[in-house]
Amino acid sequence: MSPDGDQCLLPLLAPWNLSDPRLAAELTDLGDRSRVWRVESSDGPYAVKLTFDGPAFVEPGLRIAAVLDRAGIPTGAPIPTVDGKLCCPIDRPQDYPWTLALHTFIPGSPLDLTTDTAPEQAGDLLGRVHHTLMTLPDVPQPAGRMLDYYKGEAKRLGRRRGAALRRALTAIADFRTSAPLSEGVLYGDPAPEILQDPDSPALALIDWGSPSWGPLLHDVVSWQLFLTARQPPDAAPTLERRFLTAYRARRPISEREMDGRDLLLDLHRAIQDSWTPVSRA
Repeated sequence: MSPDGDQCLLPLLAPWNLSDPRLAAELTDLGDRSRVWRVESSDGPYAVKLTFDGPAFVEPGLRIAAVLDRAGIPTGAPIPTVDGKLCCPIDRPQDYPWTLALHTFIPGSPLDLTTDTAPEQAGDLLGRVHHTLMTLPDVPQPAGRMLDYYKGEAKRLGRRRGAALRRALTAIADFRTSAPLSEGVLYGDPAPEILQDPDSPALALIDWGSPSWGPLLHDVVSWQLFLTARQPPDAAPTLERRFLTAYRARRPISEREMDGRDLLLDLHRAIQDSWTPVSRA
């Protein structure tokens, strides 16, 4: 779908039977995996997401977002179609289908990471998300398992480019033979979509397009890196401690399990290195 073809989106919304839908704006930041629009209607504003993947990979994240939303954590939960489906396949000639979903529109702006309270706010939010998904019954399962996926990536990359990834995965496996490493549903995205509405005290965590199953410390380390990415190096340790204190107030972690953070940090670095183009100079 080209930018000039955005109006083709409205007929695709027929399964939701919206009243007088109007395309208001595109919300996409990086569109390599999906595109997102705000659609206005007589019923109110919605967010529409077109994901460049099939429903089997998209629907688990929608179900997880719906569970969290019902538990009181705003997620931009999916709106079912008239016949109760959470998403619709968009057929494409000679290729796999894409997936269209309609979401609750969440007003607000990205959490300002420079504010004094950002580490505590982010830590509290992630702790609530993990605790909720670990304790609610019948939480939907993600489409994949994170560590298995990266094992496949290490094999695909080959002996040289996949070496650091294999070492990181081996170190995690060795650690787990003698220490706990809690697993659960991961948010997965290294750049969390945290929204803050000035008219509401609750933070929202939207864009559940890439959840997986794996060590919960993966999200912890990922969010710490996100929070400190643009901070001076000497400020990072303090921000990380504040984030962790807020997180652990919601989901307590033993000190022994916390020892595994460096292993997940090594995994993050190996992932980034493996996806960095090799110079031919």
